[in-house]
Amino acid sequence: MEDPIRIRAIIEIVGKPKEHVEEKLKEYIEQIKVDSNLTMLGEKIEEAVEKEGVWTTFAEIEVIVKGITNLVGFCIDYMPSSIDILKPDKFNFDGRYFNQFTNDILTKLHSIDMLVKQANSQNAVLRKNLATLIKNHLMVMLKFGVADPEKLSKSTGLDVEEVKRFLDGLVKEKRAKFENGAYSLA
Repeated sequence: MEDPIRIRAIIEIVGKPKEHVEEKLKEYIEQIKVDSNLTMLGEKIEEAVEKEGVWTTFAEIEVIVKGITNLVGFCIDYMPSSIDILKPDKFNFDGRYFNQFTNDILTKLHSIDMLVKQANSQNAVLRKNLATLIKNHLMVMLKFGVADPEKLSKSTGLDVEEVKRFLDGLVKEKRAKFENGAYSLA
């Protein structure tokens, strides 16, 4: 069994709206309280404040963690802004323990890497589908005679320059044409 480690940690949440940010921090704290590898000793939650258009709040918590492996797990799972190890003052481990500890860290990092790769893959599919939707919308609008990039910008919610980029892409694909300063279906 690993020796317990007493820490003080700062858990921070940023987002919108204020109520959501405060609720998410409370949920995070509740998750920590029921984590079997942690024992919550105390918490101090600050009220959310607005900074640069987003709300931010944080909690200072004091926790006992069941060993160094679980400390690393705490840091990866709960992503504290900072931690301060209160006890013990020193750590001693043999080579075999340090080897296991390092492999545990690598396992967690590989799991995170897999999640990031899955999210990136899903993001690429979503971006491609969104581009197709925008092109289809623009083609429908062109079919109904709406060819002014300003009006198309309002109907898509995109910046005028972004609309022009999509229209130019449709011209390159020979699905639209640009003649006499106006776009139309090909």
